[in-house]
Amino acid sequence: MTNRLTPSDWIAAGFRALAADGPDAVKAEKLARQLGTSKGSFYWHFKDVPAFHAAMLALWQDKAFTGIIDGLADLPSAEARLRALARIANDGAPDRFGGLLIEPAIRAWSLRDDAVAKAVAEIDAARITYVEDLLEACGRPRNLGILFYGAFVGLDDLQARGRPDTAGALTALLDCLLGQGAARPSVFTLP
Repeated sequence: MTNRLTPSDWIAAGFRALAADGPDAVKAEKLARQLGTSKGSFYWHFKDVPAFHAAMLALWQDKAFTGIIDGLADLPSAEARLRALARIANDGAPDRFGGLLIEPAIRAWSLRDDAVAKAVAEIDAARITYVEDLLEACGRPRNLGILFYGAFVGLDDLQARGRPDTAGALTALLDCLLGQGAARPSVFTLP
């Protein structure tokens, strides 16, 4: 019995395995067993495991930044884009691609793999610049972008560890940064 799997099916399975069991689970044989098929199906679509990992990273980079930014482009203001971004960050990736666990899993993988570390560094830089640009467009200091992004990374990790009270925290921080929360934005200005 053979399943007719697409490259997308394999990549989604790779993300789920990474999120559930870490980088050692993202191998042809383990994924084939999980999908109920042979390793031959894997090698039909991918030259080798490093090529598969590269395909996973390329998709993550596209979906985790470009796809999100493109989806926000039609919103009427920088503030609207920031608020939508906070909601997206709170929701996490679709379950098919590892859900809330995938970002912390990719960061953990980046500690063991130089190619993953490079991809994470590129995404971090692009995301921070994007948030800085939006904050500046809202009349706030650019350097608050690193605070917002650091909160996103930390909250993602807390969510992945089952912390139930993280929902809405990024939006609350954004309210403070934009001067609409309990704290004044100047309190958060970094040197």
